[in-house]
Amino acid sequence: MLRSIQRSLSLSRLIVVDGIRRHALLALVAMCMASEVGALLFFDFIPRDIGRASADFVFSIAWLSGFLFLLFHAIQTVSWREERSVIYSLLARPISRNEYVIGVFWGLIILLFLLNCILASLGWVTLLIIKNKVSNDYFQMLSPGYYVVAWTGLMMIEVIILAVIMLISSLIRGGFIVLLLTVSYYFICSGLPVAKEAVLQGVVEGPKSILITFFKIGTFIFPDFAKLDFKNFITEINPVVQPGSIALSFLVAISYICLVMFLACLVYSRRDLK
Repeated sequence: MLRSIQRSLSLSRLIVVDGIRRHALLALVAMCMASEVGALLFFDFIPRDIGRASADFVFSIAWLSGFLFLLFHAIQTVSWREERSVIYSLLARPISRNEYVIGVFWGLIILLFLLNCILASLGWVTLLIIKNKVSNDYFQMLSPGYYVVAWTGLMMIEVIILAVIMLISSLIRGGFIVLLLTVSYYFICSGLPVAKEAVLQGVVEGPKSILITFFKIGTFIFPDFAKLDFKNFITEINPVVQPGSIALSFLVAISYICLVMFLACLVYSRRDLK
C-alpha cells in the first residue's frame, strides 16, 4: 500500500513539473493580473455596492482561469491520443492503471491548487485596494474567513469537473471529444437547476411529479454548482449562514468526487488500451 502511494505521488510530481515546464499557469496568471488591473481602473463606474461587484468580478476571472486550465491543459494531459504513446509507458510496470489515474488526478489538483493560491492572493490584494479607495458606504465589509470559504468552494467545483474529465477520458479516446463532453456537462449542471425552478414555479406545463422526479435523479449525476458558491458572503455585514449547510455541501462534493474517481479507476482497469 505504501509503495503504491509512493508511485502515485511520483507520477503526480511528474505531472506538476510538466505543467510548470509548459507554462500552464503563467499565461492564466498573466491574464488574471491584466483583468484585475483593469478592474482597478474602472471600478469608479460602478454606481453602488462596489464591494459585491468587485468580489463577483474577481471570482469570475478566477473561475474563467480555472476552467481554461481544465479545458486546455488537464484534458490534453489525461486524454488518449494516438500520436503520443505516453500512456503506454506510464501504464507499464511497475505502475498500475489505478495508480496512474490517482497520480495524474492528484498532480492536476496540485497545479489547480497552485493556480488558485496565486489568483486568491491577487484577488485579495485587488479587493483591499478597492476598499481603501472608496467610502465605507460603498464597500462596507470584506471578510477574510468567508473569502477562504468562497475560494474553497470554487476549488471544489473545479475538482469535480476534473474528476469528470478523468472519467470521460477513460471512456472515450480523443481530446476534442472529451472537451466537448466536458463543456456539455458543465452547461447541464448550470441549466438543470434553472429548469427545475421553472417547473416548480409553473412556468413549464406538464406532469410535475414526473418532471420533479427526473430532476432529482438528474441532480445525482449533474450536481448544482450554485451550492458551492459562497462569494456573496464576503461583502455582507451580517450574512445568514448555516455552518452545517456549508459543511454538508462540501461533504456531498467530496463524496461525488470519490465516486466519480472510483468509476474512472474501474473503467481504466477494465479498458483495452490497444
